Amino acid sequence: VRPLPAQAPLRVTMAIAAALVLLLGTAVFTVAGPDGEAKAAPADGRIRVVSYNIHDAVGPSGRLNPEAVAATIESQRADVVLLQEAGRGSLLSGTTDVGVWLSRRLGMKLLWGPAADGQFGNAILTSLPVERSGTGRMPKGDWSQIRGYVWARVRVGGQTLDVWSTHLEGGADQSAERGREIAALLRAWGGAPRTVIAGDFNAGPGSAEISRMLDGTELRSAAPSGDPAPTTGDGRRVDWIFGTDDLMFGDYDVPRSSASDHYPVAVTVRIGQ
Repeated sequence: VRPLPAQAPLRVTMAIAAALVLLLGTAVFTVAGPDGEAKAAPADGRIRVVSYNIHDAVGPSGRLNPEAVAATIESQRADVVLLQEAGRGSLLSGTTDVGVWLSRRLGMKLLWGPAADGQFGNAILTSLPVERSGTGRMPKGDWSQIRGYVWARVRVGGQTLDVWSTHLEGGADQSAERGREIAALLRAWGGAPRTVIAGDFNAGPGSAEISRMLDGTELRSAAPSGDPAPTTGDGRRVDWIFGTDDLMFGDYDVPRSSASDHYPVAVTVRIGQ
């Protein structure tokens, strides 16, 4: 079971109250949600990808506020959003289905992959056509949380792009566990071309985990070389976007936002010709 933060009683109380208000909004979006018509990618094949650990839409103050998360995503004009800590009725969010709420609010399809107790996991939101998708869970250590991933193959013009969202084990003493999870993730990916793998890796630059993602895999970081931008409010850089060598990256950004304890990581992706 996913441990609750130290302020859990206050957070849960506030979240439950907020969830009652959000129920009406969810009902409205059920009627006014996406009609299933996926928009086409730009003619030049450029798409905007955002990776974001949303902490189940509960901000650092303990307040449930999915609208703040939605507005942060909207500001990046994303075509694909790779989410971590996206709940489907978890206790942290007062049982609000944050994944569905964001899907309807943003007018994007939701693909969700469970982790932990099955009400908490990773997600993909996209406005692009989806050809295939899948989920998986990683092997669990003695004391670790069950981790997983979700992936989708989206249509970008006349080509396809595979996108993956994942969240690895936290804790400074859990490097070996993260290494096992990365090994499972890379096996599941299998070296397919035109791939973006992103998420909260709970590991910083120069760590063994990030080296494992890069060394001999034909993956590289989307961040400019030497970019020091932190991806969390406490100054850590643990959220990453990786891509295969047949992709080009530009307009990398880590915009500051108080909607979560993490900042979104955004990049424009273009498939090489």
